[in-house]
Amino acid sequence: IRALSRRGRSTLKQRPFSIITVGPICVDSLHNEVTVNGKSSRLTPTEGKLLHLLAINANNVCTADQIVSYVWGFSNDGDTSLIKAHIRHVRQKVEPDPNKPCYILTVPGVGYSLVHHPVEEGRTKEIIQTLRVVSG
Repeated sequence: IRALSRRGRSTLKQRPFSIITVGPICVDSLHNEVTVNGKSSRLTPTEGKLLHLLAINANNVCTADQIVSYVWGFSNDGDTSLIKAHIRHVRQKVEPDPNKPCYILTVPGVGYSLVHHPVEEGRTKEIIQTLRVVSG
């Protein structure tokens, strides 16, 4: 009974914070789902963690080191291929055109950012200059 009670408490604590909305993107980290403009997609646990990190830091830049530490639990050795592969998969589920991302932006040499409003093609560099890097 105590074990069930503990499980129930931890689930209740997570529920209020499990859904984060950033513009038209709704991330449900408890169920590993993302809904964009009413269309839901399942996320892998890794994709869910990655998108959750970007969502809680929306309109700020998460560095590659921060992403690797949060999602995989170890420090980054400078190899970003692991992150790039997962960002590509998340973009396929979030972006209207994954080849021209307007929500999950790459900040060259730094990391990634999830923005509230879609960025028009050609304005990405301008928007990136206004973003702050998440501290810590």
